[in-house]
Amino acid sequence: MWTTRLAHAVLVALAAVAACGKAAEIARNDQAIAEVLAGKRTTARASWWGYHPDDATAALQAAIRSKAARVVVEKMPGPWIVESIELAGDQEVFFEPGAVVLAKKGSFRGPSDALFRAVGKSNVKLTGPGATLQMRRADYAGPPYAKAEWRHVLSICGCTNVTITGLVLAESGGDGIYLGAGPKGQTNRNVTIREVTCDRNYRQGISVITAEGLLIENCTLKDTAGTPPAAGIDFEPNHASERLVDCVMRRCVIENNQGYALHIYARPLDGTSAPVSIRVEDCITRGTNARSASIVTSCGKAGPVKGTIEFVNCRFEDVGHAGVNIGSKPPGGATLRFVRTTIADPAERPAAAAPILFSARPDDLDDVGGVEFVDCTLVERVDRPLMKFDDRAGVRVRDLRGTLVVRRGKGETIHRLDQTLVDRWMPTDPIYSLRPVLLDGARFEPMGGGSAPATRALPAHRLRGEALYLLTANQGETVSLRLAHEPVGRSEGKPLVVRVTGPSGKEVQQGVIDFRKEGEVRFTAAESGVFHIACRPATHTVRLLSSSHRVCIAGQSGRIHLLGTTGEFYFDVPPGTREFGIRLSGEGEAERVSAAIFDAAGVKRWERLDIAEPQSFRATRDAAAQGEIWRLRLARPTAGVLEDCTIEFRGIPAILGWDAQGLVRPRRKCGRL
Repeated sequence: MWTTRLAHAVLVALAAVAACGKAAEIARNDQAIAEVLAGKRTTARASWWGYHPDDATAALQAAIRSKAARVVVEKMPGPWIVESIELAGDQEVFFEPGAVVLAKKGSFRGPSDALFRAVGKSNVKLTGPGATLQMRRADYAGPPYAKAEWRHVLSICGCTNVTITGLVLAESGGDGIYLGAGPKGQTNRNVTIREVTCDRNYRQGISVITAEGLLIENCTLKDTAGTPPAAGIDFEPNHASERLVDCVMRRCVIENNQGYALHIYARPLDGTSAPVSIRVEDCITRGTNARSASIVTSCGKAGPVKGTIEFVNCRFEDVGHAGVNIGSKPPGGATLRFVRTTIADPAERPAAAAPILFSARPDDLDDVGGVEFVDCTLVERVDRPLMKFDDRAGVRVRDLRGTLVVRRGKGETIHRLDQTLVDRWMPTDPIYSLRPVLLDGARFEPMGGGSAPATRALPAHRLRGEALYLLTANQGETVSLRLAHEPVGRSEGKPLVVRVTGPSGKEVQQGVIDFRKEGEVRFTAAESGVFHIACRPATHTVRLLSSSHRVCIAGQSGRIHLLGTTGEFYFDVPPGTREFGIRLSGEGEAERVSAAIFDAAGVKRWERLDIAEPQSFRATRDAAAQGEIWRLRLARPTAGVLEDCTIEFRGIPAILGWDAQGLVRPRRKCGRL
């Protein structure tokens, strides 16, 4: 929020910038320097190494490297204009009230150049009530600067016994404070951040990648804007080996951030990680934060991370967006508790569908839940659901406990949470009584009676996340495929590895498609049957432009994730299938898709326009019914845009073909979740 009032200290910094042309140069004090280096003085003044109003880097860096136990950075007539500074261990740097350290204009060209950096240091203390450390956030947003999000004010990596007190940390090209891993993955230990203001930073006020023994107290985190997550604070480890242990945040105010006020994204942690312990107490979120709090853990193959995450005596009052998002949080994982916490959205018409939102991703392997609400209060101005569930995995919300007090006007209602109430508030889609058909390890037979080539150019489509094509060829035939690796958004991607596996399960070819490029994969079929062409475009997409042979799309775990795709697709309902279901979803209110399903006789059995949230179709047949080919039509919505579309299949294989002849069928009964 670029028009927000700056903190008083930042105004002081700007005034100092205007005055810097009048600041006088100060000469070195060689005698004082000699006494510091000889150990006769334990406190050093940075100006003893000289002060130049245009560039004070050398003086400030030399003072810090002097090994003085305490370095005083004085308030000067102008700011200390510096390039990146390396901090020392076993030292306090004291910034006098009103002192300003300002990033040098035109410097910090490296994508991770920080104003101050400490790597693998111990006993680092930065004290500065009324002092400001400021960068030039607007300068880094365009050329000649490469786009980056790591130009932090303070970058602390793998350090022990760190104290940061009283400073204003402003206008970084990344975070106000970044707590990252050391060069050998070391965590930060015993870090205290007290009475600090993080203002108008680009990515986060504070990022906690790995920490054990962290206290953040009486801080203000505000006006972050620039690149996601753009949160007040973000607890976000990169690897399962990193730690969020004994982290406490208390009496902080988090306001007017472009993203979440409090973001805990612990998805990279799993059952092999150290149990988390995060406690947020007596904190207030307010203003224009995108949401008060978001907590995301994981439901992956290695099991969920254990531990405890709790919010105690907090108040969430973000205008239009007060509330919490809870994603991929399995009941058997870390305990999530809200104790005497109040959600009070002051907006007349809140933007969120509910104050408490749960979500599950398509690749989640467990239910969502294991959350306790202890004497929590919801102050509601409108009549809306108290909880909603965005379910993209086919799971349910369970194991919610505690009490919610709901106040609307002068009325008050007390809800005691149990499974009956949770199921009524967030009912499970009935198609989830049917299990998905797993294709992993399956062998297939073509349904089209051979490998006659399909039309070389394929209809436009894009696959996201995991992509699998099934292609039919005879022994000795040359197969030629042309694929495009296309971007989604502005983020960069890596080369895409395409693996070809033969009908017998043996890998026969590998190809690489560079990001934003097209490429060809060719091989000669050593056996007849159905070949797997698999790759992982992840957040970007892959598109099969042309194929010399019949080909179809498949989803290993019962889901196919498309982007911006329309057209007619055929799918197989195998013999003996009594019930099956299909579930389609867009990606929120802005990203929608229209769809229709036709049976083998061409009769339209189901149609929905402008699907944003998941919509499902369920069919029942005679148990002795023969196999049939049905048809799915995807079309552009009448409102919103066509982007992400997820299709789930229950009871039948997740296989879509552009024509009935191109479909394949599993030779054996596939596994079911």
